Amino acid sequence: MNRNFVPSNLNPDDSRAVADLYSTLLQREIPVDSAKLRQWILDWSELESVLGEVSCRRYVAMTCNTADADAAKAYEDFVENIQPIMNEYDDKLNKKLVAHPAKDALKDEFGEWFKSVQVSLDLFSPENIPLETEENKEIQAYQKITGGMSVEFEGETKTMQQMAAYMERTDRELRERAWRTMWERRLQDKEALDKSFDNLFSIRKKIAKNAHCKDFIDYIFLAKHRFDYTPADCEAFHESIEKLVLPMQKEMYKKRAQKMGLDKLRPWDLSVDPQNRAPLKPYSTGDELIEKVDQIFESIHTQAGKWAREMQAKKLIDPDSRLGKAPGGYQIGFDESRLPFIFMNSACTDRDIYTLLHESGHSFHQFALADQPIFPYRDVAAEFAEVASMSMELIGMSNLKPFYGNDSEAIARSIAGELEDVVWLFPWVASVDSFQHRLYNFPTHTAEDRSDIWDEIMDRYDAGVDYSGLEAVRRNLWQKQLHIFECPFYYIEYGIAQIGALQVWANFKKDPKKAIDDLFKAESLGSSRPVRELFAAANIKFDFKPQTLEPLMQVVWDEISKM
Repeated sequence: MNRNFVPSNLNPDDSRAVADLYSTLLQREIPVDSAKLRQWILDWSELESVLGEVSCRRYVAMTCNTADADAAKAYEDFVENIQPIMNEYDDKLNKKLVAHPAKDALKDEFGEWFKSVQVSLDLFSPENIPLETEENKEIQAYQKITGGMSVEFEGETKTMQQMAAYMERTDRELRERAWRTMWERRLQDKEALDKSFDNLFSIRKKIAKNAHCKDFIDYIFLAKHRFDYTPADCEAFHESIEKLVLPMQKEMYKKRAQKMGLDKLRPWDLSVDPQNRAPLKPYSTGDELIEKVDQIFESIHTQAGKWAREMQAKKLIDPDSRLGKAPGGYQIGFDESRLPFIFMNSACTDRDIYTLLHESGHSFHQFALADQPIFPYRDVAAEFAEVASMSMELIGMSNLKPFYGNDSEAIARSIAGELEDVVWLFPWVASVDSFQHRLYNFPTHTAEDRSDIWDEIMDRYDAGVDYSGLEAVRRNLWQKQLHIFECPFYYIEYGIAQIGALQVWANFKKDPKKAIDDLFKAESLGSSRPVRELFAAANIKFDFKPQTLEPLMQVVWDEISKM
């Protein structure tokens, strides 16, 4: 994008130059003229976009190779030296904006952002600037722990993501050995991870206190601009999942055990084909995965296909798992360039198809909202952002031929796996979200207390998996969920969004083009509208009550029952 305010030769590591740009914005005289105020807002947004892209590109470089000391230092320097300047001036510029008499004339265009600005002002505390830097550094330390996890197995060094592929192997003894090897390795870092969480928990309590919130839950709901639902609504969601979805998961696991000739499932029995068929092998290389997913998108929607090909051509996807690469997957936006980037750890499994479909959905969202005029409107609430990604998983099931040709059995297995994951996801989301609510309502606790709380939640959402003799693993399963460490309370969104995505899928079954057109139209709004209105624009309801959830889950169950 062309710059209007930020010099093209700006050195983003020059803290004085960055501070000078912010100071220029702060000192600028803005007449009582909405057009002048609007230009000032756009200049501010441009600066945020430039620095935001620097931060994101450095984050990508660091997570792509956690062993790269230079990449880690570049990101750390930005967090330590530039981010505090951004945070400090954010509050000052917010105050300047709110005080300007021409602001009301821009409410039609920027009103939703103005509401968020006021919340930011209410939460801002200068004491939190160094704490936020400390939190980012602690998250980086956590990533170094998890990114360095590897094991020796079958004569080779394997990452945790590569080991997960063994859970689909038909040799039960091999699966058990692989599973135990993984968790023996994870438990070696139990104390380090507990210490990491202790540090993060302590920092977050201080941040909430400095923001004059009663606790971190109160703080995070405001910080995440959750204006459409409350902690009480989350508890109601947990109960709905326990009542409506957990029985389906129990029945699903019961049938799986019967097909496998087992009295009870063990944790290494959950991903293998229950009829003892060999794991699906949909592709051989990361490049092949990208190519075939692109073919799916081209077959379902012209615009989706164009965006997918653009990412492929510009090499905006890093698909392969390797030693030293951070775990998990994400999509991130390079805001000045208006381009998305996908990070994942593929292992040549069927599940990887859906991971790339998912992250591509996020990327399409980035493309769709690229024309939003201000930086804040290009950052969308996760409750709707995840609708964009989860919808593409379900819609992508409509054409798996690029991977499996006319092999109807393989296609049916893939679809069954995806829909079973939908059933699995809801109780897991409820577990993780409930766990975080319990933790942050328990301001002083030990690592043992955390394990006890998690144990209780595992009992509540027990679907019949036998962890006999594996109690130490069961009590620490929460440690594998990076969101709990990196982005607290970012998980209920997956449950809310899954309900939205199931509605998009239902619309797609009736009219494929209209369903995707409606979704992309809603995505183009960015965060310029409240979450409820974004759902409405996509022709779906923002509602996670039982009366909405039950019929959607019945459709999922009916489809699974056909397989």
